[in-house]
Order: sequence, then C-alpha cells, then structure tokens
Amino acid sequence: MRTLTKRGRLALAAIGLTVVMALLSNCSRKSSGTPGANSQSTAGAGHGGWALHVMNQPGNVFHVEYSDKTVVIDRQTVSHSLRGFSEDHAIFLFEDSPALRQKLTPGKIALFEGLDLRKVDALAVDGDKLVVGTEPAPLREALKNAEMRWSVPVDFKEISDQRAAELRRLQDLPSKFALWNSVSHWWSAREQKVYASSSGELEGEKEIEDTDFATWKIKYHHIFNNSDHSLDIDLQLHREAPGMNAEIAAKGHMTKFTQTSSILMADGEFKQATFKNVGLHGNVNFHWELSTSESKTPMNEVRLKLPGKISVPLDFTGLPMSLQVSEALLFHPAFPTKGDVAQGGFHVDYSGDEGFKLSGTDMQTDGEAESESAIDKTVAFSPLAAYGVVVAMAVPRVELRVGTEEIFEALEIPQSVYLKAGKLLQNSPLAGTWLPKAGNPLSTEAAAYFQVVISTTASHSGMQSLVPCQQFTMIAKGQVGVDSKVLGVDMNSTAKDIFTKNIVQRQPDVKICGGGQNDSPK
Repeated sequence: MRTLTKRGRLALAAIGLTVVMALLSNCSRKSSGTPGANSQSTAGAGHGGWALHVMNQPGNVFHVEYSDKTVVIDRQTVSHSLRGFSEDHAIFLFEDSPALRQKLTPGKIALFEGLDLRKVDALAVDGDKLVVGTEPAPLREALKNAEMRWSVPVDFKEISDQRAAELRRLQDLPSKFALWNSVSHWWSAREQKVYASSSGELEGEKEIEDTDFATWKIKYHHIFNNSDHSLDIDLQLHREAPGMNAEIAAKGHMTKFTQTSSILMADGEFKQATFKNVGLHGNVNFHWELSTSESKTPMNEVRLKLPGKISVPLDFTGLPMSLQVSEALLFHPAFPTKGDVAQGGFHVDYSGDEGFKLSGTDMQTDGEAESESAIDKTVAFSPLAAYGVVVAMAVPRVELRVGTEEIFEALEIPQSVYLKAGKLLQNSPLAGTWLPKAGNPLSTEAAAYFQVVISTTASHSGMQSLVPCQQFTMIAKGQVGVDSKVLGVDMNSTAKDIFTKNIVQRQPDVKICGGGQNDSPK
C-alpha cells in the first residue's frame, strides 16, 4: 500500500471533471444548448473512459427535452469558470462574468453540462468569484418530455480498473486541465488522507467533529475483488472525547449486479419510473463497543454521512447522473453514570432483486428480496442507573443520483469558505433569497435508492434494580425509495420496505425483564 503523492492526488481530483467532459465531447446534441433543447442518444453511442457505459447496452434509450425554465451552462464554461462547490452541492463558486449572472437568474433551473442539474436560489459576489446558492432541481420543472430506459451491469472490478487507468493517464498530463490550480488550492486546505494501491483497493481516513465537539476518526478500506468482481466494504469509527469512548465497525460484501431504471415524462407531467438492482446479494457484520469514564456524558444524537463513497457517472448525453454506493451513521447515547458499558455484534444477509415501480404518485415494490439476521456477542452493564443507546447504520446505500458525485468530492470547498459564501448569499445577495438549510445526513437526495438499514439498541436496568436486566434489539430493513423533491412529485409514500427482520435478546429472559414471549426473528 502506498500514499498517493500530491501530484497523484491532484490527478485523482481532476478525474471526475475531465471524464464527464470527455463523455459529452463524444456525444451529439440536437441543438447548441438553448433552453428547451432536445438531447437524444441511442444504443451504440458509447465510448471508453471511466463510467457505467449505459449507451453501449442494446435496447437502452435516452431522450430528454428541457423546459423553458432550464438554462444550459455549456461544458466549456463549466471547465474554465468553475472554482469549487460545497459538499451538500448547495453552493457553487464560479469566476464572475456578466454572461453567467444573466443566465443564473434565481428561479431558473441550471444544467451545468457534465456536472449537475440545480435550481438557482440566490447570487452573491466575493471578489472575482460569483457565489451561486442552489437547491435540488425537480425533474418535473426541468424537463418537458423524457423517455429514459436502461439496463447496465455494475461490475466493481471493471469500475476499479477504469478509475486506475484514468488516474495513470492524468498523472502524465497535469498541465492540460483548466482547474488544476483550483484543485490544488482546495486539496491544500483539506485534511482527508487518501491511499490507493494497484491491486484494486481504496483506503482513506477523515476526522469529523460532531455536535458535542467530539472528534470521530473514520477509516475506510474498500476492496474491488478480482475473483468474482464483487466489493468488500470496511468502515472503522473511533470517537475521541472526554467521558465516553466509542468503537464502531461495519464490514460488508456486495456482489456485482445489474442496475435497471426508467423515467417517462410527457408535457411536463411525470408518468412513471422504475428502479431495480437485479441479483444484488450481500452481507453486513456490524459491531460496536461503548463505555463511559465520567458521570456527565453527551446525550445529543449524532448523524454522520460517512466518507469513502464510491460514485460512478453514467455516460448519458445531456443529463448528468451517477450511481453511488455510500454509508451513514446514527448514534444516540443515553449514559447517565460512570462505568456504563455496552457491546453488541450483529449480522445481516440479504439477497434478491430490490426495486420499485412508480406510477403517478403510487409506488409499489418490484422484485423479490429476502434477509437473514442474527445478534451475536453482547455485553451490557451499568453499576447504578438505567441507560439506553441507539446505534444505526445505512450500509450499503445504493443511489441513482442527478449529478456526477465524484467531482463534487474532489472539489469540495473548506468549511470556512462554505460559511463565508452562505453569509454573503444570506446578507448581501445580488439577487434572490438564501435561507440556510439544515441537512440530514441520513436522508437522501437520490432520484432512486436501495439501502439496508440496521438499527440496534442496548439497555440495562442498573445493578441496583431488583433484577438487573439487559436487552438488545436489532431491526434490519431493506428499503427502496425516491426523493419526491428531486422528481417534483407529491408522493403518497417515498419509501417501501422490501424485507424486515426484528430480533430481541434479553438477559435473563424472564417476565420481569420483558421475556417469556416469542421474540424470534420476524
């Protein structure tokens, strides 16, 4: 294993932008990029490069016609003027120009070619930078007509090989990328360490501060397997703060699978959509250890979107989209005393075809999926008062997103720049109105997604109780769903469970502790 050199890291950061620009340069558009223009491709229009090659697959169709509310920022302008954007994709920084100001009118939908589709909320200026505040663009507002149908294999070894080849190519050509200086600037301000190897592995580590000012040290190690073209996920989280220690680990395995989706719109009205991961099988081992060393410990809930996501662009013409594999954590402790201890081990297997069909506002599950779950080794102890804790993870989360996620991660602006840009948009906008939006790391802005959610709890009645009782629970769910805001559709329900397993384990398993009943997996 070796640490990437600065030159290598910069090349990696440039991959996302250069690849999506290359994708566009090899495809045809019916117009020069005016609002309401058509964008159409047929099977066979594919090409080399780092992407899921949707247009190479027979029978796939892509045709969109944009509405009058959509303005196009062409790929040349994006590549020459873009300076960075926030992790939540809400704020973009461009080199200021009258042409951009004229196009990016608040209320308009902006198609940043090869990058993203966003709704403009407000504009501000910071020196020679144009600050653009945005929100997700509802497809119903952005598109007038759309017919998109595709099926594409998701082969993790092939994804790894493509990315490695792109990195090797870019390391030899740094001077040809317009964003090189900008990428270097943002990389120099970031603390995340990224590693790589030639054997199909991706490693990294990052520190995140939570609402209790505790530092979470997070390490990830993903292996793209040569033998069966599957993916192994390994996440290690360590919480460092006075009063409470936490060690959380999640290890998972995902097979290669086939991703099939479709979107149909006519005259600005959403008609139907489908999403399915065919033949996706996997497992998750989830383990955590918690202990307190002081009587006053944090009680705030922590929600983290974890680093180490894998995001691959789809080689569509005109509408930037990507497939992403990621993870998220929810952590809610309630430890009242010193010396509290909790340790839990959990296992989930899942398999099948996970998907949904959406017609109008009605969503139904599509495919058959099943799961087996188990609670492994557990320990709970409290010398005095009762306690409880909730630890939950979404692992894995497979999302079909609007936008090319990898370039977002590469050009993520520092938190200080994000806060300054937000204040400018809020207090001195050139146009529009900007209200800070509190994000939820556990939510998704995906057009469609599948996720395995493992929610675990531990509780202890305290050693001073008549009968010291401990209880562990695990609810494992497979969910499919959509973000109704992305689609622009009022949904009856935005998520469906395709499997659920509920397990309760008590010690001692007696009536006074809530036992003496059937708590077998459901």
